[in-house]
This record gives sequence, C-alpha cells and structure tokens, in this order.
Amino acid sequence: MQTIAELRSKAAELRKVAATLESAANALAQLGESNGSAEVAESASRGRDLSKLSGVDAIFRVLSESSTPLNKNQISAILSARGKAIGENTLQSYLSRDVRFASQGKGRWTLANDAGR
Repeated sequence: MQTIAELRSKAAELRKVAATLESAANALAQLGESNGSAEVAESASRGRDLSKLSGVDAIFRVLSESSTPLNKNQISAILSARGKAIGENTLQSYLSRDVRFASQGKGRWTLANDAGR
C-alpha cells in the first residue's frame, strides 16, 4: 500500500506529464491546417521519446522520419510532442549550421542527402 507522500509524488509526476502533453497538443493546434499538418500529427503520434537525444540529433531523427520537408514550426511541434523542447533560435542555429540539414526554400528543411525531394 502506498503512503500519502508516495501518492502525492506520483500525482506531481503525472501533472508534469499532462502539462507536457497539453503543451504539445497546443503546439500542434497552432499549426492549424497548414501544409504538412497531417505529417506533423503522424510523426508526433509515433510516440518515440526524443528527450534523451541531443537537440541536433533529435532534429535529425524527426527529419529522417519525415516523408516531406518540414518547416520550423512543424519540426518544433513534433519535437515538443515527443519530449524534446528546443527554442526557436536554437532550432534555427542547428538547422543552418549542421551539414546534415538542407534548406528547401520557403522555410522548409530536409536532410542534406534528401535535398532532391
């Protein structure tokens, strides 16, 4: 049988998880009906936790799993939904400086070896 302190601790953990999920849901909702929103929802629903990866490796994973180029908002929403929060400026820095990523124009990004997509 659990003590009151253990139950309170577990409740606090669950509130933290709920807040993370709520944040991810809000980020996805903000994307609205923009191009690629189905791709974002599908990738986010895969549920693979990215929190243990470095920021740049998490971005690489998201782009490698995507069948189309993604914009920064889509990348950020997927990262957030999968447990990895990266600030907008940091995300831009990773995308523009890492040779594994290629701009497709109009703010869309893909892996450098997939630049022909």
